[in-house]
Amino acid sequence: MSAEVYAPPEEAAASPAKPHRAPRSYGPIRWLPRILFLLPFVYWVLWRIPNDEAGAPILADACIYAIVGLSLNILIGYTGQLSLGHNGFFGIGAFAAAYSLTVRDVPFAATFVIAGLCGALFALFMGFIALRITGLYLALITLVFGLTLEESLFEVEWLTNSGAGQPADRPEWLFDDRNFFYFCLSFLLLAVYIDWRLLRSKTGRALLALKENERVAEAFGINVTAFKLLAFVLSGTLAGVAGALLAYRIGIVTASGLGFNLALTFVLMTVVGGLGSRLGVILGASLFASLTFLLDETWVGVVQTFLVKVLSFGNHTAEINIEGSIVGFIGALGLLLTIVLNPGGIAQQIRPITRWLSGKPFSLHDDKDTGPGSVEGSSVRA
Repeated sequence: MSAEVYAPPEEAAASPAKPHRAPRSYGPIRWLPRILFLLPFVYWVLWRIPNDEAGAPILADACIYAIVGLSLNILIGYTGQLSLGHNGFFGIGAFAAAYSLTVRDVPFAATFVIAGLCGALFALFMGFIALRITGLYLALITLVFGLTLEESLFEVEWLTNSGAGQPADRPEWLFDDRNFFYFCLSFLLLAVYIDWRLLRSKTGRALLALKENERVAEAFGINVTAFKLLAFVLSGTLAGVAGALLAYRIGIVTASGLGFNLALTFVLMTVVGGLGSRLGVILGASLFASLTFLLDETWVGVVQTFLVKVLSFGNHTAEINIEGSIVGFIGALGLLLTIVLNPGGIAQQIRPITRWLSGKPFSLHDDKDTGPGSVEGSSVRA
């Protein structure tokens, strides 16, 4: 009779199990379709369109608008503070850069520092006002702030060259529109990096906590006052730098294009792009910056006829600014569709593609929440 070996239950449970083998990922091969998918877009955006005489300025405007969208997303998407006065930060940056370069002979590179500091200073002032005001009242205060700058500071003779506009000449190496587009793109990449680092820091998590509930955030030891001011300063700095880029793009700065319509366009492109989504905001800003370029003359005529004859925006076509009307009309339509059908904006629509490009399996179903409440990196910790 053979002897049986007794093994206690504890030892039997502690016996090593077979290691679980992960499914094969095929190494770098699985990235090949994703690279091939992106190559045409990279070729058209970085090479084909910039070589077009009319395409390079549009791409430069798209980069400038995208920087403004990222700055506004810090307030609306991350912190939950609605601002309708971003045209003020944007405009003061443009005038500061043009004035310091043309009148004060400041070096070209230093003008961007001055524009960013001016935007940050005015944003800090607005942040102090926002400490005790939220929601609709904050939106109204920021609106009044933008309108006040438009009617007062942007009309000062020494700043605006007696109303004729402040010149802002580029250096010789930026005369070519293609070179200037690459110059603007470098600023956009820097803004994306700052935004990416922000969300992965304690500061970014604190800003997200403010959006969820300021009282709860304060109970967890977050200095609500300091982080609100920081959000406004960061936002104003980026908007001021974007204003300096626009000054050099158009060559002269006037107050005519820095009114409420521009502030409304900034908010629309951020919401339509997708609050809290970095890529969505960039795509939304690029769309609004290139609307008139994407629409051919036929569609421009259709929109013009609709605005004049159907909506009665004037007795004849010369009475309206067709470019501004197209942007406003499509922006309002896009906002309506975003609120009703796609709360997450463009980012919600392209999320299956972006998830696939990040290395995950392609799926039309998204388990994460969508909409303005779903912010990238939403795991808020105090």
